[in-house]
Amino acid sequence: MGREWLIRAGCLVAMLGIWSGLGGIIQERILANSIRGRRRNAIVQAKAALLEKDSNPETTDAEIKKIEESFEAQLSHASERLRLSVGIDEVVLVLTGTFIWGFGDLVVC
Repeated sequence: MGREWLIRAGCLVAMLGIWSGLGGIIQERILANSIRGRRRNAIVQAKAALLEKDSNPETTDAEIKKIEESFEAQLSHASERLRLSVGIDEVVLVLTGTFIWGFGDLVVC
């Protein structure tokens, strides 16, 4: 095959970069659904505990708001970290693969 193997390898690396981006989107959805499920459970548990104590509705609403804010902050932080990590991997793979794909035939073996 001569030098053609390097060009084909560059194409595969670029494709891996694109797949990496798609995988990041899927990971973000799974992470978001997991955090939302934990938030629902925490709210249900807090409501049950507050109803058991016979607390007033204002206290219940304040407690639920704290829980929601906490989980929204967790979701935001986790999403940002995941996007950065996947974004860097994706860019590196796509740029490297495209470079090899485009200039692989010029490499002297």
